[in-house]
Formats: sequence, structure tokens, C-alpha cells
Amino acid sequence: MPLAEAAYRRLRDEIIACRLQPGQRITERALAGDFGFGVAPIRDALTRLDHDGLVRTIPRKGYQVAPLTLKAVDDLFAFWSILGPEIVKRGIVAASDEQLGQIIADFEEMERAGPAKVKAVEMQRFVEAGADLFNRLADAAGNAYLSAAYAKLSGEMLRVFTLITDADLTTPKKLWKVSDWSEVLRQRDGDGLAEKARDYINACHDHVAQTLMRWPSVMMSEVVPQRAL
Repeated sequence: MPLAEAAYRRLRDEIIACRLQPGQRITERALAGDFGFGVAPIRDALTRLDHDGLVRTIPRKGYQVAPLTLKAVDDLFAFWSILGPEIVKRGIVAASDEQLGQIIADFEEMERAGPAKVKAVEMQRFVEAGADLFNRLADAAGNAYLSAAYAKLSGEMLRVFTLITDADLTTPKKLWKVSDWSEVLRQRDGDGLAEKARDYINACHDHVAQTLMRWPSVMMSEVVPQRAL
């Protein structure tokens, strides 16, 4: 794997996991020292992360991990509520038999993740399986613009869910209720799946909003991990 690609994946993982925290100032040289890459691969990675919306370039000062505000979170979910149903509607109809099998496997992983009260690791499994499901459906749709839009959205969404995982492990039953997706997936019912995706996205939004409103940092409009407060 090229060093620039390896650096990009490592930094993206660090940002999504909030080990590089929202709003944190970073420099090429410091990151190169911390993660064992040269400055050039780090610079290439940061350019891509800036394009992804996960990093901001600050002229003559370095970079900043993109902050999260309540408005930014609301905007993310507003975009997902438009994009997500269209992705699943197109993807389930266009999927090959092989892709459908992989999509159902992702869905079954969501089902296995657990009921209303779970450990953080189970919540993370559920979130990641959901991201894989949407990503697989985006690829199956065969539309490069949809895939690119979801790829950019998914990093930010995973970061939001990572932030709330440690804050609140009590997850509403409505959020976990995906068992009734099985029939529409197997029947390739695009409209039915789009409606269920819309309900799931709205439930996610409600849960995230309620959790964030209990954080002291929300009063300052910027969302940061509770462990950093």
C-alpha cells in the first residue's frame, strides 16, 4: 500500500475514533512524528481529509480537525435523510445476486448487535454494520456520485456516533428495530426499504440530538468528547 494511502487511512481512523478530537490543532510535522510517516505522505493525507470535510486547512498555521456543532450535526442528518433513502431504493433494485447476499449479511450483523441496553463495543458494531450496509447499497446502485457523496458523509456520521457511544449506552428500542427490514431486502422492495431507512435515520437523529443536549460543551455550540471536558 502506498505510504500516502496508509497515512490517510490511519489519520481518518484516528479522527473518526475521536482520538484526534474535534477542533484539535494539528501539524504535518507533529503527525509525522506521532504516527511514523514522512511529512510528504502526511501532507497528502491531510489534503484528502480536507476534501472529505474531516480536517480544515488554516493558512500559515497548519490544520484543525473539523469541529462539530449542533448545527453541523443537524445538517448531517438532514443530508443523510435525503441521500440515504435514495441510496437504498436504487441499490436494492440494482444489486446483483452476489451483492444482495453481502447486503443481507451486513443487515444480519446489525441484527446480532443487540437490544436496547448494550456495551459500547456492541453499539459500535451496530453503527459500523449499518454504515457497511448503506455503503454496500451505494456501490450496488452503480452511481459514482451517490457513492462519493455517501463516502464523504459516512466519515462524519461515524465520528458523531463515536462521540455519543461513551456518553449514553441506553439506546432506544426503535433504533435497534431493524428485524422488519428482512422481507423488503429479500423482495428487493425499493420503496419499502427507503421508508424504513428514513425511519431509521430519523430515530438516529432523535437519539443523537437528545444525547448531545445533555453535554456541557453543547452550551458553547461546539461538540467535543465528554472525556475532554
